[in-house]
Amino acid sequence: MSEELVVEQVEAAKPSVKITVRPNGPFRVEGLIELVDVNGQVWDLTGKPAISLCRCGLSSKRPFCDGTHGREGWKCDASPVPVEPVALG
Repeated sequence: MSEELVVEQVEAAKPSVKITVRPNGPFRVEGLIELVDVNGQVWDLTGKPAISLCRCGLSSKRPFCDGTHGREGWKCDASPVPVEPVALG
């Protein structure tokens, strides 16, 4: 297998969208996405390589973050919780 083919396969396996859960803040979404409401209407994200989506529910610009979480002191852990092994048997 050629080195070029391996590099192409690795690049193809990388996710095209990255979502970062910010501590005590929004979901930061990077990459090419389509954001659609329940009725199928699409937000125009032209020229926006990244957006921040509200996670606290307090934003006046939902679904986008407007920073209200910080002003209101909203707190939420942003790290995955380790899963405890389940005993079998």
